[in-house]
Amino acid sequence: MSRVRPKVIKDAAKRIIVNYWDVVKEIWDRAEEMAYADPALATDYRFRMYKKLVEMTTNVNSKSVRNRIAGYIITLMKQILYLGRFTIEELATKYKIKTQPITISTSETSEESAKKKEGSSS
Repeated sequence: MSRVRPKVIKDAAKRIIVNYWDVVKEIWDRAEEMAYADPALATDYRFRMYKKLVEMTTNVNSKSVRNRIAGYIITLMKQILYLGRFTIEELATKYKIKTQPITISTSETSEESAKKKEGSSS
């Protein structure tokens, strides 16, 4: 039986995977190389590195939440790489951090905006 995880943990893990895919994949590949010599060492390496990544990329203060996010990153990576449940492109459509700043149109003067507000409120 699987564990039920809060949406906060799932969303944080998915955002980290999408936005730091190259780092997450590099950690996974290094652990795979270690797995031939010692599988326990590879598992420990993977978990420790993902914990550090979560610590650097989020503002999570709780150690247990950080560990749960790191564990869910491992679960998601297995689902992406081995089980094929979904692809990184599918995740990127929903969890990509927007890099373009929000632009506010300043072409209206304050008088024009005040007139619009008066007209809409009556």
